Amino acid sequence: MTRAVRLLVRSVCFMLVVPLILVVGRPASPAPAYRLVQPGVLLVATYGSAAPALSILPNDQLGALDGALLTAFAKDQGLKIKLYQTTFASVILAVEQGKVDLGTYYYYKPERAQQVYYTYPFYQERATLFTLRTFPYAGPDSLKGRRVATVIGYVWATYLQQAFGSSAVLFPDSAGAETALLNGQIEGYVNSDDSVNGPVFSAADGRVAAHLLKAGDFGFPESVIATPAYNFVKCDNKPLAAALNDEMTKLHTTGQWAKVLAANKLTSASDIPLEAPPQLCH
Repeated sequence: MTRAVRLLVRSVCFMLVVPLILVVGRPASPAPAYRLVQPGVLLVATYGSAAPALSILPNDQLGALDGALLTAFAKDQGLKIKLYQTTFASVILAVEQGKVDLGTYYYYKPERAQQVYYTYPFYQERATLFTLRTFPYAGPDSLKGRRVATVIGYVWATYLQQAFGSSAVLFPDSAGAETALLNGQIEGYVNSDDSVNGPVFSAADGRVAAHLLKAGDFGFPESVIATPAYNFVKCDNKPLAAALNDEMTKLHTTGQWAKVLAANKLTSASDIPLEAPPQLCH
């Protein structure tokens, strides 16, 4: 074998061996610690649109603040989002029963924290009373003897029932309550301040007035006046909450969250510290 041939053989062997070493020696990407109901799919339970907190778009897409968070998370994790659209009262049950991976846009209550595991908050809202502009609202006493509503399971429901007794009306969803207000079936409706941007009120041609509430109105404590909004996962899937928290931290660190706020016509005043609430489930 000539020297030239020996050099050629050596070069070919080197070219074959080096890629093999690189492939064999490269550490595999760690698999996510969290579990999903369907591999490669993030199953998300929703109960309707309420921009700028969350909006439901066609083809299982999400918009507004929470939508931006979950879309960024799915992209970074290589997941497809699939929506499970249900009622507010059924979201926690869907998570508990393992029908979905994630429940969206809930306030914190200790009894809920015994059932599901909360993520970092993504938005802070204020309790608001909605009336028709034609209603002469001059404070809580204006509604004595009137019908005032909220949605079943909402944090204000118990206080309204105590304040109004049989005149308190609970609806299965916000669209039903908003429609009832516009139709004159109720005189007041309590929800968060962003509800004025929802599809029903947005189409009401300015007929709705929003009145920010303060502690003491209708017996509301301070804890239900300014309220953070969270997502949550099943109690035994805490790594999924941790991964979502990491995504939220990344969006803040890179400045992307400030852009999300601006895109939803909000400022940093609508942001909230990235702290999970007390976790009570095991």
